[in-house]
Amino acid sequence: MSKDISVIIPNYNCRDFLPKAINSVLQQTGFNIEILIIDDGSDDGSLEWLEYAERAYNQVRVIRQERKGVVSARNTAIQKANSEYIAFLDADDYWLPNKLGPQLKYMRTHKSCVLSFTNYQHVDLDYQPIIDCFSFWPEFAKQYTSANFEYKAIHEPLNVLLQANVIGTSAVIVRRDAIIKAGGFDPTLRSASDWDCWLRLALCGEVAFSEQITMDYLMRPNSITANRINRLKAMDEIIHRMGEHPSVTAKTKQRAHALLTEFYGEYYRELGEKNKAFMHALRALYLHPHRRNVKNVLHDIKSFMSFKAQQHIIN
Repeated sequence: MSKDISVIIPNYNCRDFLPKAINSVLQQTGFNIEILIIDDGSDDGSLEWLEYAERAYNQVRVIRQERKGVVSARNTAIQKANSEYIAFLDADDYWLPNKLGPQLKYMRTHKSCVLSFTNYQHVDLDYQPIIDCFSFWPEFAKQYTSANFEYKAIHEPLNVLLQANVIGTSAVIVRRDAIIKAGGFDPTLRSASDWDCWLRLALCGEVAFSEQITMDYLMRPNSITANRINRLKAMDEIIHRMGEHPSVTAKTKQRAHALLTEFYGEYYRELGEKNKAFMHALRALYLHPHRRNVKNVLHDIKSFMSFKAQQHIIN
């Protein structure tokens, strides 16, 4: 392997975001980096810009494929990577300076570590911060010491990560041999293939993290319907599949189902189906009584009472 690290960027119609993403990788100094950009049949001018980038930067290698989806794109690039370590970056995300340095150093000095990740910031279309990932997950927050940016191994990572889908793909570095051994990203899943992959990697070796925010995740408006329900169904399948592993505890399975139930409540809440949202929020609270589930129940009660009051005024 001739490179220190391979950075894999799948692209489908992200022409407006590619320069920011690629520049954020080029800012990572002190490494022999290759940037593998898999264009998945874009028709927005991305390919023309990528051909320019390939000529302009010797780190960039463009791989073209017909529209097959992000799973195929990532798996293709993993096979073509020329390094021991692989980092992932979505085309509409970007890294902060010195993202790679401490992370790669940790993995090189801890050969048993097959996966590392960091905290990250959700930002809006104006790149204004919304919330960092770890703050959203009280189930995970207790695993680290505040303001300590050192990388730390997770005890029983499969149980921890099955309860809290806390890993952002663009914050990840993996060992190439480990992700190949784990089977890469599962093409049979219609969504959540990244979470599934991290869980399978957790069976292969050490998983470590830092609470330092090293990348920004752009929150772009999505449709709720098909994509959201596909993700919920995929999560259900993953929880059932991984829950069969002997190292997964009964408590973990219960909290994983609480997480899925909570997300179904969110789905119905956005559809305006108040009764279904409330019932799922109540069940999630019963399965895992923590602050976010309490807030969801109180929100649904308030929303329901407001709706009833409006109906009374109309009548």
